[in-house]
Amino acid sequence: MVFNLSLNKKKEFASESYYEIEPEKEPTLEELKEIEALENQNQAKAETNNAFNETEKVKHFAQAFKPIAPPEDYQPKSEDQGDASETSEKTDLKPDTDASLNQEELAKFSKVNELLKKQRAQNNSRSSISYSLPNRTKIHIPIPIYLCEVDGKIIVNVAVNANGDVVDSYVNTSSTSNNECLMERALEYANQSRFSKDPNQKSQLGTITFMFVGKR
Repeated sequence: MVFNLSLNKKKEFASESYYEIEPEKEPTLEELKEIEALENQNQAKAETNNAFNETEKVKHFAQAFKPIAPPEDYQPKSEDQGDASETSEKTDLKPDTDASLNQEELAKFSKVNELLKKQRAQNNSRSSISYSLPNRTKIHIPIPIYLCEVDGKIIVNVAVNANGDVVDSYVNTSSTSNNECLMERALEYANQSRFSKDPNQKSQLGTITFMFVGKR
């Protein structure tokens, strides 16, 4: 009687672990629109009423603030539409992956729009400031908050010392309005203005022009 025995070496299997790493969440379309609106707002605010030097023939036009709106594909959902949507989801057994706005996102749009409206009310985009001072650059000219009811161009004659401070000011007769409110505001802003230093100009004469657009 013969016995045949065979031994096979069993391979060892090493255990492996798998970890699922979720990619970084990309911003939604609504968040991108909100960020873009805030950036545009900051840029427009920086440019609105920014004074330019007439002696350098630099023209400036301020940007108007425009409220943003929800994406074009957004449609408010009524209760009936909500029920129909739920029924459709159950039938298709597929989640709705479209970029629809929830209440929180819609509230963000409302806040941004409200902020833009306030900025537009305080800073009139059609108004501007210019100055004429050869070889000087603006350091600071206050951004006017227009409280007067009428329109008008007020030209203020200024005397600037070597340090760039306005030491004297009076309204030029070439102004298009003699409204007391406009003239008071223009003189107030002119006296608060500062320009670059010029040791060779102990008392330099120039002008600052304010184009006021009255409240509506």
